[in-house]
Amino acid sequence: MDLLRDEIESLRRKCIGCGKCSKVCPSLKHGGCDPMEIMVGNDEGVVHCIGCGNCSRVCRRSDPFTVMRDLQCLVRGVHVSDAFRKTGYAMLPPDPPSCDDLVPEWTGDGALVMPGCIVKCKAPYVEYATAAAMKAMGMGCSELPGNTCCMHPVQFREMTELDRREYKLSMGSAAEGRDLVTLCAGCSEELQSSGVDATHIIPFLHRHKGSLPKLDRPLKVALEPGCSAAVFAKEMREVAEALGCEVVNRKHGCCGKYSDVSDSLMEERESECKGADVIVVGCPMCLVRYDDRPGGLPTIHVSELVALASGDTSTLERHKIVLKTQ
Repeated sequence: MDLLRDEIESLRRKCIGCGKCSKVCPSLKHGGCDPMEIMVGNDEGVVHCIGCGNCSRVCRRSDPFTVMRDLQCLVRGVHVSDAFRKTGYAMLPPDPPSCDDLVPEWTGDGALVMPGCIVKCKAPYVEYATAAAMKAMGMGCSELPGNTCCMHPVQFREMTELDRREYKLSMGSAAEGRDLVTLCAGCSEELQSSGVDATHIIPFLHRHKGSLPKLDRPLKVALEPGCSAAVFAKEMREVAEALGCEVVNRKHGCCGKYSDVSDSLMEERESECKGADVIVVGCPMCLVRYDDRPGGLPTIHVSELVALASGDTSTLERHKIVLKTQ
């Protein structure tokens, strides 16, 4: 843990106190943590961080997000989980499996799909939908051999940078030069940070939008790409419109994960999405959070939207809040 403390102090010394990180923090706007306050020495406030990473995306001097994750590891006493040691994922998959009857139909190896921990353990139907979407687009794909966790969760901060990097590079090498497509932008962002050529599903679909199927009837959708995929908001809109959707929201934001400001953030998001038939997300964590919200709008992953346009509605009944297609 001394290495974590050394990294934190090194990054803190680079902070010039400009406040840009605070201005973009969804948590602070709802009474949570202040990233600049953390950068100048308030360790305890980090427990309110929601892990969106916005702070480091606007910082040109230091890396507040790394400080946040390192500090959370120290303050919360987080360690690499037994689940990871047993399964390779940051959490345990359901037992018994929740989607035994929805087996992804892999149709080749033109692209390799990395599901990520949330999909594997909480929303396995998204992997089925991704295979169905790829098939509808005429693209061969299969699951990335040996894929496990991307090393993004806080628990892996106690590992050395070298160990995390080697782990990620081994997954990248399994792709053997083929397209490596992630269903979570946190996964692609984490892999890219170690030099792995990984693409999130939104820009991948955008690159192939000429092959997208069309919905039989138009849908009013609200688009919530998620924090790590916010940079792909324009591409996500163009994908939705190519599928035959009408986009009703102008702003997008963070679900708050399971933080103490999540309820306030979710109220804000649901208000922005009012008028939509369905919320379409690019983040599996957002999918789980929206789907858990009593009285909320139906929510599907962008892969499910493509599968729906192809006529495959198999995953819709797996949601707590079901999108009615008739």
